Amino acid sequence: MAGAAAMACAIPVAYAMGLNFVAAFTFACVVFVAVAMWVESKIARRRSEAARAAAPSAGEPGAPADETPVSAEDTASE
Repeated sequence: MAGAAAMACAIPVAYAMGLNFVAAFTFACVVFVAVAMWVESKIARRRSEAARAAAPSAGEPGAPADETPVSAEDTASE
């Protein structure tokens, strides 16, 4: 939704800059993708912070043990 709103705002700006139809459309598409990626990163960051807050810390019972590599093959994949 934010990307579509940004696209709608970008078209008049493109025409104000003197761009033709194709350039204005390309500019609006670039703005759409940029805003959509920015919003997605904000959502992902908020979800990861919520998951981190909900997860038990290392000192609490029931927390997962540290994962140590079992063999040299496990360390090579990291």
